[in-house]
This record gives sequence, C-alpha cells and structure tokens, in this order.
Amino acid sequence: MNNSGSKRSWQQRWDRNLFILCLVVLGVTVAYPTFRLAAAALRLWQWDVVLEGSGREAIVNTLWICLVSVFTSGVVGTALAFFVTRFRFPGRNMLSALAYLPFALPPLVGTLSFYYLIGTDGFFPRLVHQIQGHDDFSITGPLAILVVHTYSFMVYFYAMVSASLEGMDVSQVEAARTLGASQTRAFFKVTVPHLMPALMGASLLSFMTSGASFSAPLFFGQDFPYLSVQIVTERGQFNEGGSVTLSFVLAMVALIGVLLFRSGHVTSGNASKGSPREVKSTSGRLITGALAWGFMAVLLLPQMTILWLSLVNHREWFDELVPTMFTFDNYLNLFREDSAFRPIRNSIWMSLVAAGGTLLVGLPAAYLIGRNRAGGKWINLMIMLPWALPGTVVAMNLIVAFNDRWLPIHGTIWMLPIAYFVRFIPLLTRMATASVQNFDASLIQAGQTLGASWGYCFRRIVLPLMAPSLAAATALVFASSLGEYVATVLLYTPSNLPISIQIEQAMRGAGGLGTAFAYSFLLMLMVTGAFMLSRRLGSRSI
Repeated sequence: MNNSGSKRSWQQRWDRNLFILCLVVLGVTVAYPTFRLAAAALRLWQWDVVLEGSGREAIVNTLWICLVSVFTSGVVGTALAFFVTRFRFPGRNMLSALAYLPFALPPLVGTLSFYYLIGTDGFFPRLVHQIQGHDDFSITGPLAILVVHTYSFMVYFYAMVSASLEGMDVSQVEAARTLGASQTRAFFKVTVPHLMPALMGASLLSFMTSGASFSAPLFFGQDFPYLSVQIVTERGQFNEGGSVTLSFVLAMVALIGVLLFRSGHVTSGNASKGSPREVKSTSGRLITGALAWGFMAVLLLPQMTILWLSLVNHREWFDELVPTMFTFDNYLNLFREDSAFRPIRNSIWMSLVAAGGTLLVGLPAAYLIGRNRAGGKWINLMIMLPWALPGTVVAMNLIVAFNDRWLPIHGTIWMLPIAYFVRFIPLLTRMATASVQNFDASLIQAGQTLGASWGYCFRRIVLPLMAPSLAAATALVFASSLGEYVATVLLYTPSNLPISIQIEQAMRGAGGLGTAFAYSFLLMLMVTGAFMLSRRLGSRSI
C-alpha cells in the first residue's frame, strides 16, 4: 500500500513539474505576447486604417481571396484524390507520390518559380510575345495569387480526401445503388457526408494559410493590397498603431475561418474498403495516362523552373524565349565566400534550435494532453493558439512583447528561433500526442513488475517505440523552419540573415538573379530532404 502511495505521489510530482515547465515556456512565448498584442491593438486602435484606403481594401481582398482559394484548391485537390484512389491507370503510383510536392516547396521559392513562369518576365509571357507579338501579356494581381494558392493548398484536400476515401466502406454506396438510388444521389447522400470532415478540415487549413500568405501577394499584388503585406508596410512606415490594428484584424480573419470550417463529425474506416477500378479500354488508358502525366508535369514545373534558372547566366539572357548561356558559377559563388554561405549556416542552426526546442517542450505537452493529466487542457489551448494565428501576427506578437526593458530580446538573433518555435510547436505536439495516445502504458507496468526501474523501461520500451514518430515530427519542424518566410521578414537581423531573406535581397540586386535561384534550389533540396526523412521515419512509427 505504501509502495502504491509512493508511486502515486511520485507521478503527481512528475506531472506537476512537466505542467510548470510547459506553462512557463508557453506563457512567455505564446500567451503573454498574444495578450500584449491584443492590449496594444485596443490602446492604439486606428479606425481610419480599417475603414479607409489600403487597409480597408486589404481586409476585403484577403477575405475573398481566402474563400476563392478554398474553392479552387478544393476542386483541384478533391478531383485529384478521386482520380488517384478510384482508378488504376498508367503512372498512378508516381502521381500519388508527386502530389505531395507542394508540401516540400518553401512558399517564397514556390512564388519565385511562378513569378518567372507567369509574371511579367516569365516564360509564358515570352512565349505569347514570340507567337502573337503581345508585349504586355502577363498574369498578375489576384488571378496570379489564386494560381499560386491553388497549386500550394490543393495538397491539403488531396491528402485528407484521399485518406478518407481509402477508409470508406464502399458497400454503403453499393447498398444505396441496390435500393434504387442513382449514382448522383448515392454520391451526395453517402460519399459526400463521409468526406465532409476531411473537406472541412482541408478547407480550414486552406483558408487560414491563404490569410497568412505573404510571398504571393508581395510578388503579384503591387496594386492589390493584402493584409499580411499591409501590416509590414504599416510597420515600415513606423505606424505602430496601424500595424497592430491590422494584425488584430488578421487574427480575427483566421478566427472567422475556424468558425466557418470547423467540423465536429468523426468518420471511421471499415473492413470493406474496395480497390481502385482498373481502366481496361485502350482509349481510357490513353486518356487517364495523358491526364496523369500532364498533371505530373504541372506539379514538377515549379521545381524544374528553379533548377533551370539556377544554371542560367542571367547577364547573357535578355529577350530570348529559352536561355542559351549556362553556368555553374551561380552555385560556386555561394561557397567561395563565407558571407555568401552564412545565410545557409544561419538557417540550419536556427532551424535546429527551433526543432530541438519544440521537441523539449512539445513532448511533455503531448504527454499531459494525450494522457489527460491535470492542466493538459490549458496546455493544449496555449499550444494550439499559434496554429490559429498567421505568421505575420505571431511576429507582431513577439515584437510587441519582447521590446520591453525587462524582456529585451527584440533585435537579437534569438527572435527567429523563438518565432519558429512558436509557429511550429502545434505541429510537433499534435504528432507527439497521437503517439502518446497510441502507446500502451501496460508495457511499462509489466517491465516494472518484473523489477525494471522506470529509467530502464523508458530507455528500452518507451524510447524505441516512440522515437520514430518523434524523429519524424522533429524533422518536419526543421523542414518547415528552413522555409519560413512570413514571420522572418519582420524579425530577422543582419547577424542572423536566413536563406529566405537572402533570396529576396539577391533578387533586388544584392548578388543577382542567378545567386537567388541557386539559393532557392539549395533551400528546396534541404526542405525536400527533411520532408522525405520525416515521411520515412513516420512510416515506422507505432
């Protein structure tokens, strides 16, 4: 009895210490900055920024772009999910793998590739000029932003709808057809309700990511004000009241997305899941194969554009449709001087610090949440708060909070690792929580019953079983931090200049276009490698 009471007392102290750790770290980095921004917005509120001029246009533009982005990415992603999961055709396996490519494309790099595909000096405008002689053809403004958003966010719908379709019991549809329902009626009465949680979840992700979008509106929206860009503009003009006011409004836009697309429905898979239908006719295989390879070409086009342009001698490429002068100097220049390589080194060490920090805090938080320990609900609330806030708002939170005399961190090299930690702590915690919930605690009890200490059980039982999923989550945070750009714009200093900012500066003349594309391709390689490592490790998790 005394032994049982001692174990219970030890467990309570352990839980309390973990709760205090998470509460202090998340309180300082998440809750306190959010409260400070809200207080600053109420104190410095500027109605003219919200109701007049570019600020008002930015609010309206952001809202309708978010809604249309959900629609366009939903149509493309859902259609692709049905195409891949319901039919078997030439190139199906390769298409299903390449469909995740937008995940591994950093936002700035993706936007840069589209800018040189459809923008003013892009390949398609050059092609139109060669064929028809038009000099002013280009895709810019809201249409270009929607193109980038559709490519980037359709993967949310593809991933979630595909998983839902693969877990769907096709016998329900067959039963509806047997009872006399038409194919259309069976689709809307059986299939759509089953897919609704996936559709709503993907819609929420698309809406919130669209609201947080920065690089696409920055590159393509010169005459199209957008909230995330307008916040940076107001701050650049030293209008603190306007920047915190619009930050608060952008946070409310994200909240609107949560209210619009939240879903309380839960679906589960069943045993009779069916299999993809084989396309047997020659014409059908030709059509589906052409569609598959055409879609793969579209998916690969941004990556291939970055690779191609990173090898071009841009000083010799003027009005020709296809460049003819190539060089490796764009890459060699990055390694010849320490100042050129420093942004790569900065991004790597800051991403490693952020990934390590999210693991050290996210794992205890996942334990408290997944095991329903005391205080777990409060920790979960603080963990998920950054997930609902755009990166621009997270950056403004940290600027307002850490610009005090008692917490003078603003302007130091640590602001970016902290921002990466805040932005991606929800990602690691959710993945770790799933691992904690799936872990069978009776394994530890069995080990202790046989005389093993808690430390031995942790090393030989807990760690081997949970390590793959934790490593996958950490690699995913590292990859996401490497490509982060939205919060970075507001928080970087010359001492910790990362790759994303170096790319932008190189595009504007500090190094040249060739250097910008070489940085972009290296960043894309690092992010893709980290994502592939995350998926490989995640496939081994419990």
